[in-house]
Amino acid sequence: MSGEWFRDARGWLVHVAPGMLVRAVWRGLLRSSRWLVMRGVPGVARFVGLAVVGGWWLARCLGRYLLAYREFGPLVRELEVEAGRAHRAKTAREAWRRAAYRRLCLVGGALVGLVSGLAVLGDRYGAWVSWVAWSMLVGVCAAVGRARRPARRRADVVAGSVVAPNEPFPIADAHTRGQAAECVARAVAAEGIELRGVESARRTPWGWEAAVVLKRGTPAGLVAKVAEFETTLDLPSGGVLAAPDRGRRARVVLRLAERDPFAGLAVAPDRAAGPLSIKDAHVVGSRMSGDDLRLSLYGVHAVVIGGPGAGKSQTMRTLADVVSACADAVVWDLDPAGNGLEVLGGGVGRVEREQAGIEAALADAVAMAQARPKLLTRLGMGDAWDASPERPAVVVFCDEYPRLSDQAKALAIDLIRIGRKARVTLVLAASEATSDALGAAVAEIAALKIMHACRHADVRLVLGANMIGEGWRPDRLNPATGEAPEDAGVCFVHAAGSRDPILNKIRPVPAGRARLNGTQRAAQGLPRIDAESLARVQSVEPDLVDRAAVVDVLAVFGSDDRLWTDTVLSRLATVDGRYAAWTAEDLAAVLVPVGVRPGQVKIGSRNRNGYRRALLADAWDVYRDGR
Repeated sequence: MSGEWFRDARGWLVHVAPGMLVRAVWRGLLRSSRWLVMRGVPGVARFVGLAVVGGWWLARCLGRYLLAYREFGPLVRELEVEAGRAHRAKTAREAWRRAAYRRLCLVGGALVGLVSGLAVLGDRYGAWVSWVAWSMLVGVCAAVGRARRPARRRADVVAGSVVAPNEPFPIADAHTRGQAAECVARAVAAEGIELRGVESARRTPWGWEAAVVLKRGTPAGLVAKVAEFETTLDLPSGGVLAAPDRGRRARVVLRLAERDPFAGLAVAPDRAAGPLSIKDAHVVGSRMSGDDLRLSLYGVHAVVIGGPGAGKSQTMRTLADVVSACADAVVWDLDPAGNGLEVLGGGVGRVEREQAGIEAALADAVAMAQARPKLLTRLGMGDAWDASPERPAVVVFCDEYPRLSDQAKALAIDLIRIGRKARVTLVLAASEATSDALGAAVAEIAALKIMHACRHADVRLVLGANMIGEGWRPDRLNPATGEAPEDAGVCFVHAAGSRDPILNKIRPVPAGRARLNGTQRAAQGLPRIDAESLARVQSVEPDLVDRAAVVDVLAVFGSDDRLWTDTVLSRLATVDGRYAAWTAEDLAAVLVPVGVRPGQVKIGSRNRNGYRRALLADAWDVYRDGR
């Protein structure tokens, strides 16, 4: 009997008592925590929560540093998708691997040294050293967590006074997706807009993105209230963007920017490594969603609008840098009031600053746009000009469009109407889009529209009267003032593949890099207009001067002030293959419209037919001024 009792007691102690003890301890802890919270000690729980948040954030930062993704990931991804850059992509991946390995060894060594040092101190001074170290670590994590997650005021208490339960509260007080959805719903309801609900809310690096579904009314009614939402949600000016869903009329996406979405944006990719193609879309900026902004100028006319300080000139430079890097495109630079794309130097095929020269350039572009479609069948190109290094596309950049002469404006509109098929396109820039400065035809026909900080009227003229109600509000952007960059470079882009009203920022090209790129591209040789196009242009306009040939003739003189005709022809043949079959008659036919004819030139003791550089240069200047 006593043996059975002993066995039962031992079984109870071994199998039952531990479970009861664990349950009792667990219940005690739960009751103690509830008692602490009810007695006004939630600070301990909040401290632990902040430490967890801070620790997680530090761990993520450490992981990104170890992987070196921010430095190499976007570059490798861009090189992999661009044609002809596989070798550089492989080199970049190897550099990425080496950087990650070095960082892993460095951080791993530091951690091993730190742990070893703490162990030595613990052996010497006791376990309290470890407790101090852990306490400091938790304190640092809590401080970081506090910085990443500001203290939340109770939604039902503001400035010590109790408010209604459904009263709106700042978006900074929302820390979960549910709280953010509730915050948005209250803010919208406070403006008298009825919702079916808030479909989703998600945290972004710059704030929150939430989709609301209207119960009645139109999205324009909600878009018109974005300024009021900024006050209700306690956001910066321009911090609320509303984008109606084109596939679902009742759905509107609200983007609530608590901080600059483009902080730390890198400059444009270095395009000096190898030639690109105008046929591809290239990265010129970044979208608010975090995606790359890719644009194509292949047969695409563009309009860039932005007031002083809005970043219009930088946008023109970034676009021109992309085109000048293409092996199958030529850049023309027209600017009647400034220095245009002068920073690109030799990377520009043609530069005009005077009204006469600008008119001549636009006339040449229109003539080429008229001539090229007549060559399509003979060259087997299909329905549109197929750009190649031998037959490049032409992209004409024209800044300060309002300052053009009436004739130049008429030519620009003609080019926009007929240039797409010939791949002779126009990129216009203006500080405003008033009806007398930027005609309705330009805004309607241009397929790419980039709107920087501008006026309310500009949005209606360029994008259309209804686009403001659809969320296109570049008029709410702020241009740079003094030393404050404000929204310089930030823009709305309306183009193929970019039909949503979302903020973008153009990635700038540093002036030093642009000069270096221009010099390198000029040394490698820019694409030249093909002989077929030039010949057809001459047949369309017999009096049109072959400007490229005249410039080449002047260039082959070098430091010589006089040359015989044979010498000019031999030097021209080394410049471009189209001159290889030229005769003295062909050369004279090009120079006669300028007013220059061959004459006797004495070099050494011999007299032969030739040309004098000074006479040709003077005649060329007179011709350009007369045009």
